[in-house]
Amino acid sequence: MGRDYALTADGIPAGGERNRAVALLVAMRPYQWPKNALVFAAFAFSAGQAWTPREPDTWWPLLWRNAALFACWCLLASATYLVNDARDRDADRFHPRKQLRPIASGQVSPTTAWAAAVLLSGIALPVALILSITAGSILAGYLVVMTAYSFGLKRVAILDVLILTGGVAARAVSGAAAIDVAISPWLYVCAGFAAFFFASSKRWAEFRQLGADAAIHRPALAHYTGEILSQLLVISAATALLSYALYTIESRNVPTNGAMAWTIPFVAFGLFRYLLLLNGARSTDAPDQIVFTDPQILIAVAGFVGTAMTVLLLN
Repeated sequence: MGRDYALTADGIPAGGERNRAVALLVAMRPYQWPKNALVFAAFAFSAGQAWTPREPDTWWPLLWRNAALFACWCLLASATYLVNDARDRDADRFHPRKQLRPIASGQVSPTTAWAAAVLLSGIALPVALILSITAGSILAGYLVVMTAYSFGLKRVAILDVLILTGGVAARAVSGAAAIDVAISPWLYVCAGFAAFFFASSKRWAEFRQLGADAAIHRPALAHYTGEILSQLLVISAATALLSYALYTIESRNVPTNGAMAWTIPFVAFGLFRYLLLLNGARSTDAPDQIVFTDPQILIAVAGFVGTAMTVLLLN
């Protein structure tokens, strides 16, 4: 008989045996799915342009298309996680945290992981293409790039961070394409710098956690130094906050009275709180561990969403 056991903060098994189906689900990293909500960014910021808040007939068709695209991103991203973990299973067994992942720990075989990845991709890509040829093409490109990332591009310093950044921005752009709204250049800027900030912080946390063994677990870390990673982190944080502030004022897809600027304090607090934790008690945690588990950041996110929706509904 198997025995139950808890999950760690980032959703990986903490010990014991698991049912294969549950272990496979854990390997798909569902705790990462919330970041796919970026597909709704263009929808949220096009209120009054592409749709009218008080007229459901104008926004419901767009909302369900984005919801379907969100599901496609969840499936496709999980497929890339399975491929990545199957490729890295040997190295992950020597990592203090990743050794507990289902594939590295032997709960899910590489063959099962590959089969599941093919199945998930085979579901996600056709549905995305039906929703929008452009959005589906973006997902297909993401799959190709992330596969190349797993097979070697992750070893190239700076490029590894830029690829992760591009993947995040692709979610926002595909969301705009799925509902056929004009893509504001600010969407690229904000999503890009925010993604670069979190990708840099992930590398910085790994560098601090692994120390002298960093390059063994992630070869690209051999080309980084703590000083360089710290500089990337500070520069990207400042640029992300500034670009968002300008977005709330200059973008043609937000209210012209500048009311969206009321959301800036929530973004600033969440960003600074994250930096505080990353430089303190949670210096070795991955970005998703911090963002999805810190109560104060979650309150800031809720405040941001509530304020943004209020502004959009009243303007």
